[in-house]
Amino acid sequence: MKSKQRKSEELASLKAKVPKSKITVFTSFSPSTDSGRAKTGEKGLSVAQMTELKRLLRSMHSEYLVTKKTLIDRAFKGAKHEGLDVYGMEGSIGLVLGEDDPYLVAKKVYEFSRKNQALHFWGAVMDGKFIGPDGFLEIAKMPSKEVLIGRLLGMLTYPMRGLAVALSEVAKTKTN
Repeated sequence: MKSKQRKSEELASLKAKVPKSKITVFTSFSPSTDSGRAKTGEKGLSVAQMTELKRLLRSMHSEYLVTKKTLIDRAFKGAKHEGLDVYGMEGSIGLVLGEDDPYLVAKKVYEFSRKNQALHFWGAVMDGKFIGPDGFLEIAKMPSKEVLIGRLLGMLTYPMRGLAVALSEVAKTKTN
């Protein structure tokens, strides 16, 4: 059990980190059924998996914290995030505090969860708003910025390429 002083230090640290975070992802790192209860015989993230997740996040100037729900609730108390109910989240809660590109952080955490089934999402706070698990997964599954730019470029050049091919075919028929 943590001492009162240790809890207040942890709360102060959390309150300092939350405003700097561009995205805060609420996770559960233990397996659960739809009712939120752990399945018999299943284990959560191992120490090695947790270390791998923390290392992945550190490379993106982000971090993974596990702390008490009371401290999380108090850290988010000042800023009202509609729909955020820390106590409604079953089990132990881990926080991904992302200071890097929020879409990249969401994508990497999602990719990690695909390999490690014990990591589940309760939602995220992004741009001062709480997004539920479905909204978070939508963001995490979005293609990267580079892919979207490539698709846009392809869509913009397609009509011009089509016109060039059509004119080329017309020119071939005229010369024959």
